[in-house]
Parts: sequence; structure tokens; C-alpha cells
Amino acid sequence: MLPETLRKDTKGSSVSSGFQETRDLLSPVALFRFSAVTRREDSPSKQSMENLRALGLVYFSYLFLFSGLEFTLSFLTHQRFQFTSMDQGKMFFFIGITMAVIQGGYARRIKPGHQIRTIRLAIMSLIPAFILVGLAWNLTLLYTGLFLYSFAAAVVVPCLSAQVSEYGLASQKGTVMGILRSLGALARALGPILASSVYWLAGSEVCFVVSSAFFILPLALLRRQRWSKEE
Repeated sequence: MLPETLRKDTKGSSVSSGFQETRDLLSPVALFRFSAVTRREDSPSKQSMENLRALGLVYFSYLFLFSGLEFTLSFLTHQRFQFTSMDQGKMFFFIGITMAVIQGGYARRIKPGHQIRTIRLAIMSLIPAFILVGLAWNLTLLYTGLFLYSFAAAVVVPCLSAQVSEYGLASQKGTVMGILRSLGALARALGPILASSVYWLAGSEVCFVVSSAFFILPLALLRRQRWSKEE
């Protein structure tokens, strides 16, 4: 048997800190507060933490709304335009190709310091995008909305990830990005549940138009913060 190397007087605190670290990575409240980052002695400044929490809320609210409407898109096209499986495939092919072109030709050329401005523009484009999709009575309007939708889908998450990655020391990057991805996973789990419930209870028009209005929330969060790293 190997000798014990952990002193008896530190065993309790070690176990306690382990439970605390686990809680910080599992509790939704702790995730939104980025508690796993703030508990460290070398945590970022107060202003940086406020910005980081705001970006976390923006990321969550954006993906919560976006994933919900994305989930109900197939219902809408099947009900309103009688899309078959082949038609659905063509639609998602159009979305994928558009996203690839925008990411390769535009998103990758966005200079550091311009991410917040680009995120605002992309989220603003989602408001008319989902209104057009929700109210579309012909394929021209539908695909116009889907083009704007594809632009935002190609830009927002990469730019938000790039902006968040600027916060924290090198030793904290993994924790910061891990928390961000956890918030995204939580949003993608909850968003479709609420959106599909509204869709089937109130109808596609109400679901898409009302949800598009709620994109004002992440825009307001972006507007109220002081982005010293960018400006």
C-alpha cells in the first residue's frame, strides 16, 4: 500500500471544495453567475464578470428562442406548404449552404473588436426573419425569411464564442467556455418544449411573431453593457 500523502487537517476542506466545484458546474443558477470562475483567487475584474454574465444571458436567451423556432419550422412548412420529406431536405440544404457561404466568406473575416456589433446586426435580422417565416403565404417569402435566418445562424454563435473566449486567464478558458456550452445545452433542451407548446396551442403565426419580438431581450442585454474590450 502507498502511504497517505494528504494531511488529515486538509481532508475535510478538500472534500467540501470538491462538492462546491461540482455544484458550480451543475446548478443552473451557478452557471448563469459563472460561479466556477468567480470563486478562484485569480478571477477576472468586476466589470469583466458583469460582461461575462451578460454574454451568458445573451447566449442562453438567443439559443432558447432560436432553437425553439428551429424545432417548429418543420411543422410549419408541412402544415402550410405540404412539404414532403424531400421538400424538407431541400429547405435544410438551402439553409446549410447559405450558412456555409456566410461563415466562409463573411464570418471568418470579422475582425477582433467587431463581434458585438456583428452579433447585434445578426440578432436584429432574426426579427424580420421569423416574422416572414411565420406569416409567409408563398415560398418566396418563406425563403427570404430563411435566408435572414441562415445569416444569423452562421454568425451569432461563432462571434459570441469568440467574444467570451477573451475573458479570463489562460488557465480559466476551459471553465469559461465549458459554462457557456452548458448554458447553450440548457437553452436547446428547454426552448423546443416551450415553442412547440405555444405552436400547437396558439398557432404558428402567434408562435413565430411573438417569439421574434422576444429577440429584443438579448439586444437589450448587449446594449446596456460597457464593452471595454471592444470599444
